[in-house]
Amino acid sequence: MAEARDAPTKFVRTALSAEEGPRCRSIVPTVPEGWSEPVLSEWELTAESWTDQHPHSEYNFVIEGELFVEAGGVTVEARSGDVVRVPAGAVGRYWAPKYARLLAIYGPSSGEPSRRLAYERLQPAGHAPGGPRVRRAR
Repeated sequence: MAEARDAPTKFVRTALSAEEGPRCRSIVPTVPEGWSEPVLSEWELTAESWTDQHPHSEYNFVIEGELFVEAGGVTVEARSGDVVRVPAGAVGRYWAPKYARLLAIYGPSSGEPSRRLAYERLQPAGHAPGGPRVRRAR
């Protein structure tokens, strides 16, 4: 008979919600004491910009739409199917001029808290104000 630790774990779908910032939902939630396995969340940005800093690496898989990510003075554009990584400790700015839906994957964490730095509604037709040069994700 299989051990319980060998059994699959189902994470039940919850609704996307927003208190302050883009709509999101935890799939595999973070815990204050840290985690050793990847943490997953789904995000949806509609003409929005979000800036934060994590003590762990963050990977963003674009499911739908177009997402711009800036970290370390470099901006990349990611479209459906692309993945963008922001290294641990870097300040990351994420924006969708129109719409983006993404799966965020957080690397292991010792429990050091992340910092939410800014949230902004964008002009519906444009990119983030004063945005730097953009490089397409490869």
